[in-house]
Amino acid sequence: MLNMNRFKNSIENEKIKMLNDELRIENVNLNKELQEFKAINWILSQVIKASGTIDSFEGLMKNITDILMGVLGVDTCSIWIKSDNINRYTSYSRSIYNSNEYEIDICSYFPDDILKIKETKTLDIKKENFIFCKGENVNSVLISPLEDFRANMRMGVIIVEHRNKNFFSENTKRFFDILSTQLSIAAVNSKLFERINEITNKDTLTMCYNRKYFDKIISENLCEREYTLAVFDLDNFKIVNDLFGHKKGDDVLVQISELAQKIIEDNEGYLIRIGGDEFVIILYKSMEESVEILEKLRKSVPNLNAIRDMGLNISMTIGVACSDLIDGVDKIFNLADMALIEGKKNCKNKIYIASI
Repeated sequence: MLNMNRFKNSIENEKIKMLNDELRIENVNLNKELQEFKAINWILSQVIKASGTIDSFEGLMKNITDILMGVLGVDTCSIWIKSDNINRYTSYSRSIYNSNEYEIDICSYFPDDILKIKETKTLDIKKENFIFCKGENVNSVLISPLEDFRANMRMGVIIVEHRNKNFFSENTKRFFDILSTQLSIAAVNSKLFERINEITNKDTLTMCYNRKYFDKIISENLCEREYTLAVFDLDNFKIVNDLFGHKKGDDVLVQISELAQKIIEDNEGYLIRIGGDEFVIILYKSMEESVEILEKLRKSVPNLNAIRDMGLNISMTIGVACSDLIDGVDKIFNLADMALIEGKKNCKNKIYIASI
């Protein structure tokens, strides 16, 4: 009888132990879910906050990828956005394999089957089966669509990755359904804000940046990177207006700006119209590289259709200064402008390098 009681007690103790283990596991899972919900709420609050405080689309993408990487603990986060009216896709991403550095990449192709995804889905895969993985040894991928609700069209996707299988839970999927909606609205609003800013910061004739934008650059200064600033104007431009009228003069300015803008597209920087026929080019290049680029621009001016058709001797004189000379965009601009003025006194149609 005693042995039977001991046996029953042993069974009861074993059941209690098993129940405790189950409760402990359930408690761990509940705590994990609670932490996930806390992280989700925090991320959403940060996205909403960023939507109202960041005035550039790129700045929004930079902030969102940083938040998602930090809170979700993923290996890689990338947001793919389709460019307006262009068959081109831009990726804004971060990865632990690149020290969490923010990167922007452009490609001309993105798989239709990914763009057609209607709701958040997860893939447990090997990297070679998914060519748009940015990380290494990827086994879990989560893809969430971004919609432009105004135009009722797909604007892109969020892709996050992790090396572990089954890393993304159902809670994470539900979270991304909510996040993608909020991020889509924020992205659309950010792009609208950029367009408004672009209109106010662009010269209406040449469509390059205006003096107002240049004043903003001077007040904010440029980031801590090497750059070269060039100031140029057209030699004998007054003759064009005097002989052929201001309409012909406008045609020349438009073609000059288009020529210079092509340089900016091929080489990172800014093109600004200061006023009249005076422009500023800022290139994130060394002095030597910039002078080589600007020399091609200078030599191309006489071959522009608007100038060649008039048969006039219209050329370009350029003053150049580099950020190595002195701190401050305004001071660099003054040096380049003085080089231009002194150069035109000596001999037009040349590049003059400033010195201190």
